[in-house]
Amino acid sequence: MRPVLFFIRILLMVLWLVLCCTVGLLVCLIRWGDPNLDRSFGHAFGWGLTRITNVRVRCSGLEYLEKNQPCIYVANHQSGFDMATFGSIYPHRTVVTGKKELKWIPFFGLFYIASKNILIDRKNRFKAIQSLKSAVANAKANDVSIWIFPEGTRNRAMEGLLPFKKGAFHMAHLAGWPIVPVVSSPLKEIVNPRKMRFGDGEVELKVLPPISITDSSDQGIDALMIKVRASMLEALSQIKTTLD
Repeated sequence: MRPVLFFIRILLMVLWLVLCCTVGLLVCLIRWGDPNLDRSFGHAFGWGLTRITNVRVRCSGLEYLEKNQPCIYVANHQSGFDMATFGSIYPHRTVVTGKKELKWIPFFGLFYIASKNILIDRKNRFKAIQSLKSAVANAKANDVSIWIFPEGTRNRAMEGLLPFKKGAFHMAHLAGWPIVPVVSSPLKEIVNPRKMRFGDGEVELKVLPPISITDSSDQGIDALMIKVRASMLEALSQIKTTLD
């Protein structure tokens, strides 16, 4: 029975994603450049997908989510299902960064571009740095926050954290904004294609207190990255203890 349910849920997820992106594109024609488009999409997609998959999302620390805007949000990245879990609490006036290959995903890629999100060429260091500088300048000009996954790619183990890239922390330095970490509990028991599992369970999100820039030197940025990563690992440990 599980394989049948697995494929039904995958099909429904794809259909829901296509529907959300199609409606989102139509909305973009009216609200082009609106910094709340991602929030509208995230909340709608998260609402539908959590119901399709029978996943319950709990969140603590919501008092920190929007209080310190504009800011740089950093979150752990485990799978495409993050769009549903983080999407359910996605903050207002916030754009997200992602690899440039996202623009080729049917429906979603076009919506991603229309929503003024940030595409990074991760294979070209110079272009990546220029993209980050441009993104910060545009974000400051439009008073919008930036959401980024500092691991740089999906953590397919779906537990712990991969080593961080420095992009998010350089952006925080350039903007002079605090960093607001957001963590999700491990998804390995909820999203597991090998076991034909997709759904049924609980995901806990935790928004952590903001961490300010105190030293703009290269060593200061390294120290900031270490501090943020340590706070996220501690939060993941606390979440695991709670769920166990």
